[in-house]
Amino acid sequence: MFRATKTVIGLDVGSYAVKAVALLPHGDRLTLQGYAQERIGTQEPVEVIRRVLEQLGVRSRRVVSSVSGRSVIVRQVETPRLAANELKAHISYEADKYIPFGSDEVIIDCQPLPDRTEDKATAMQVLLVAVRRGFVEDHISQLRNAGMTPEIIDVDVFALANAYELLGPGLANDPESKTATALIDVGASKSNIAIIQGTRLLFTREVYLAGNEITDAIVRTFNEPAENVERIKSAPGEALEALIDAAMPAFEDLANEIRLSFDYVEGQFEAQVNQVVLTGGSSQLPGIADILGNILGRPVHVLDPLAGMDLVPSHYDVHSLDANGPSLTIALGLAAHILTFPQTGLGGANSHGWQPRQSRDGSAASKPAVPSPAAHAPVITSNTPASNQIIQPPEPLQVPMQLRTPPPMAFSAPPIAPPPPIFTPPSASPIANMDAALDAALPDDDMGQSGGDSANENQRSGLLVVLDEDQEMPPSERHERGTTSSSAGIKRPTQTLKVESFDDDEGAQDKSGNLPELPRL
Repeated sequence: MFRATKTVIGLDVGSYAVKAVALLPHGDRLTLQGYAQERIGTQEPVEVIRRVLEQLGVRSRRVVSSVSGRSVIVRQVETPRLAANELKAHISYEADKYIPFGSDEVIIDCQPLPDRTEDKATAMQVLLVAVRRGFVEDHISQLRNAGMTPEIIDVDVFALANAYELLGPGLANDPESKTATALIDVGASKSNIAIIQGTRLLFTREVYLAGNEITDAIVRTFNEPAENVERIKSAPGEALEALIDAAMPAFEDLANEIRLSFDYVEGQFEAQVNQVVLTGGSSQLPGIADILGNILGRPVHVLDPLAGMDLVPSHYDVHSLDANGPSLTIALGLAAHILTFPQTGLGGANSHGWQPRQSRDGSAASKPAVPSPAAHAPVITSNTPASNQIIQPPEPLQVPMQLRTPPPMAFSAPPIAPPPPIFTPPSASPIANMDAALDAALPDDDMGQSGGDSANENQRSGLLVVLDEDQEMPPSERHERGTTSSSAGIKRPTQTLKVESFDDDEGAQDKSGNLPELPRL
């Protein structure tokens, strides 16, 4: 484990898994120094957190974690126009009007929102956040028992918005725009909804419909153990059509809750929600973007938060990283909260191009929405020494950049994208016995992490290193992606992956220091 003075760690402790990332800025580039995740299951969360931090391979005092759930209150309130030093005192005094808990039971923070043109000059809109004190203390105690103390405790929905600002398309704010973007993080037990318009956060909500309800719907239909269903969901193969039919009631329930949020925003703010961006572990279910897009009548994309980042293959499993990219969005957004990095929109148009990975037999897991595989083909710059190579993403499309405001509610709206193709399930007939689907599923764990054995050679990520003709590599380091055909008849070229070592040049840092007893929100 090495230390890095500039590295920021984002730690996302969910109900299903613990995920951690370590980000390090290098000029105008952002490097993913570390990545680790592990499913919780029946284990003690403290032990899982401790193992994930050990696997991360990075030790830093700059750690950001988050809270969410029913103990977290997020409200937009109107207050008199006050100076920054007066606003928090006013909110604390008036807190009983806005939250269902006593003011002595909660930790409160607030931030002014950008003015809308119709706002009165004497009033201002303020985003109020209140979290039950005992809930925060329990979370901090859990992290300390795992061997670390966070610098800041954030809220999941703000981390989602920060990640999209930093790693999404990143177009400049248009004050005249009447359109909005919905960010939906579909996890295991709940879905976080954040609707943004330019740099303004219009609406946040937690919906307790997510991956568990999809799994339960499939379990009820096929009478199979949930563990088997979770494994099949990650690589359904010929079972995809049967799974979609069984899970459709859960998809419709989730879409109905999302539509209610859209109706509120469109009525309250006169802003049309013109596109949806999915993140989270359950957004990796093949076909979910097409299904929700058809129900909602809006284009739906799955975010690829890694599209604009530099990767270090010698520090982690790149195949597992790429396959689980959308589930890391919250963790990446947490690190972005205090990351000293001036740019936004690193992913460009490529950030809306994540696709499910291939199944065990090499067939496409779902109909590709983005036909070009180049969106996931990073290259190594020719002037990088062979012994110190970092996978770098392709140059994004030229889009305007803007400086990110340090508080956690500044982000940029993406361009309007055309609707995705109507979802068409595979032509294979539904599978009545799920044992056949289980045999076709990957032998990996439920997190979808892939190993390096020969049985999994066809399940490769889209993160590729393109080598010059005169470069050589040891046979043990060589992995090839076979040529396959998608359902649209599009050929995927054969590419070669090369994993090289990376020498960290950051200095050591003593981990001692006086941190606040209760990190601020």
